[in-house]
Amino acid sequence: MSNYQVIDLESFPRRNYYEYFMATDTTFEMTVKIDVSRAVEKCKDESISFYAYSIFNLTKSVNKIPNLRYAHKNQQLVEWQELVPTFTNFNQETELFYSLWLEELTDYKSVDCEYKKLIKDYANTTDIAPMEDVPPNVVNISSIPWMHFEHFSSHAGAIKNNLTPMITIGKYEKVGSQLLLPVNIKVHHATVDGYHVSLFFDILQREMKR
Repeated sequence: MSNYQVIDLESFPRRNYYEYFMATDTTFEMTVKIDVSRAVEKCKDESISFYAYSIFNLTKSVNKIPNLRYAHKNQQLVEWQELVPTFTNFNQETELFYSLWLEELTDYKSVDCEYKKLIKDYANTTDIAPMEDVPPNVVNISSIPWMHFEHFSSHAGAIKNNLTPMITIGKYEKVGSQLLLPVNIKVHHATVDGYHVSLFFDILQREMKR
């Protein structure tokens, strides 16, 4: 589903901020470590992929914040009704990653099933984006499961004023009594402030503790 509403800039509450940061093309990113002790236990008990469960909760958390659902379409600012995840997976033989996407995120169990089907279907792909017709209303999710990082930074300079959120997660690691997962999110300052990113991490932490 890719429904959206066009934003009327004349009445847009953050119009001045939007125009200022569009002109400067300012992005920012933040890395926070999330306690995933309960999530890891849940996934093991229910034989669910932790990555699939993370994709479900990351997308669910993003969708609860309107500022993370803004985009440009037909040279207009729009707000998507919901975002769907693109996510990277790794080909062990070629040591190359590829990007897939999920559309129906009704619950974490159905996401787990669809995720496992997709990675099986595309296990031998040599294409960076083997699935056709990628939806325009996406949040980009990638994983670096071999490393527990303190910060991660990426810069896609080809697309100016790109409002699409980009999320990267790392390897969870035991710190004291907790399993901590590094989560990095990159956003555009024209539509997102530190307040909205803080809300995202608060929501994500609650979802991963369910």
